[in-house]
Formats: sequence, C-alpha cells, structure tokens
Amino acid sequence: MSYDLLQFDSFSEFMQYLDAEIDKLKSKVEELERRHEVLRARAERVRRLEEVLSKLVGEKIRSINEVDFMGIKVVVSARALDELAVVEETLSALRDTLSALARVREVISQLAREAGGERGGLSLLVQTLNGIPVKLLFKEGE
Repeated sequence: MSYDLLQFDSFSEFMQYLDAEIDKLKSKVEELERRHEVLRARAERVRRLEEVLSKLVGEKIRSINEVDFMGIKVVVSARALDELAVVEETLSALRDTLSALARVREVISQLAREAGGERGGLSLLVQTLNGIPVKLLFKEGE
C-alpha cells in the first residue's frame, strides 16, 4: 500500500487531475484489452495442445517455471498462459481503480456543486492510497 499527498488550489484543479488520471487509466485498459485478445487466442492453442499431450501421456502435464525469489515471483520461460494470467490480473486491478476514481470524481463533482462558488482562499489536500483519493482536507490558504 502506498500513500501520497496531493494539493490543489480549487475543486476544478482537482477535477482536472481526476479527469487526467481517468483518461490515462482508460488508455492503459484499452491497450491491455487489445493485448489480452491476442494472448487469449495463443493461450487457448497452448492449452489445447497440453490437453492432447496429457491424454496421450496419460497424466497431467505440469510446468514448474515459477520461482519465488525474496518475495518476487520470477517466471522462467513464460508461456502465453502465464502472460495471459498476468494481463488478466492487471486488467482487473486497473478496472477496479478506474471504477473507484470515477466514483470519487462523481462525489467531488457533487461536492463542488453544493459548495457553489466557495473559493475564499481554501485549498484541498488530498490523501491517496494506491492512487485513489481516500481523504479530502479543506485548508485555509497559506
């Protein structure tokens, strides 16, 4: 888990930041979705081949190519199936983050509307957890 602090001079500046983060995540998701489609086709061919070989040999073929090295999983001779699993896991996490940022944007948008034109020297201090705003502090101008 990674915390960070961001400071904004207005709701609109914070909204611009959120919009930029959402756009970046959408681009990453689209790029990974394209990669996922290609990998899925390759992985399916490998999976079918392994099934055929398993039937011929009479036992399940196992490939032990992952090693835990000081808390980091290292995959040697990664196959399309391994890469597909990593891409799917990453896509799921990015979609969750994107959804969370969209909810935060909606809340901040509503808060900005309700606050009206309140500017009065207030700034916003935003605490994020893994890139997602979790705490919003209103501060008097410094």
